[in-house]
Amino acid sequence: MKLPLMMAVSSLLVVPAAGAFAQGVTDAQIASIVVTANQVDIDAGKLAKAHATNPEVKAFAEQMITDHTGVNKQATDLVKKLGVKPEDNPTSQSLKTGGDKNIKDLTALKGAAFDKAYIDHEVAYHQQVIDALDKTLIPGAKNEELKSLLVKVRPAFEAHLAHAKQVQEAVGKAVSMDGTSYKPQSITVKAGDAIVWVNKDPFPHTATSRSGEFDSHPLAPGASYTYVTTHKGEIVYMCTLHPTMTGTINVE
Repeated sequence: MKLPLMMAVSSLLVVPAAGAFAQGVTDAQIASIVVTANQVDIDAGKLAKAHATNPEVKAFAEQMITDHTGVNKQATDLVKKLGVKPEDNPTSQSLKTGGDKNIKDLTALKGAAFDKAYIDHEVAYHQQVIDALDKTLIPGAKNEELKSLLVKVRPAFEAHLAHAKQVQEAVGKAVSMDGTSYKPQSITVKAGDAIVWVNKDPFPHTATSRSGEFDSHPLAPGASYTYVTTHKGEIVYMCTLHPTMTGTINVE
């Protein structure tokens, strides 16, 4: 099966919560989900193409744009062939809302922080596509041709998920400054990996190593800082503004 046709269905989810998919969807609702989510991922890909700094992330985004743009016509033709009129529903509405929020969140980020957030979202997106196919969309499809299509394209989702995870590994690790703590507090990376701290608190924080290897200086809410590890060992760091806020990096 050609990739564009597979992507018509892999566009089913771009939302942060797996629960956004309602149970017992009809064919008309599935059609609406496909049409809505397809455009959502095109928009995210266009933003990533313009703002990503990691070459692998940018290439992934370009692939998403190409695949989803190419499938727009095919998805519409499929809906017409099945005689199904897309029906707006809570799930398609949630997809649109989730897509808008994703764009807003990504727009506030730059550099490595943007790359990490975009590809992390794509990994979660593809995993939820697989879950939705197994639990909701395939069981819910009444039209046999639609059900057959969903079943046939499922392996492609796993391949896309594997690709996204490969890119995710290339981008590096992310640590959130959230609730006067680092999340996760301890991470394990390899020498040469990039670590991105993103301040999600409403007040400033720093990521400052006790050995003097790096110092982000105060990061305003929404700001980020990137450090690339250079050697093996344990690095303990802290927030100079909140000394009890500490974290550990284990470099293998």
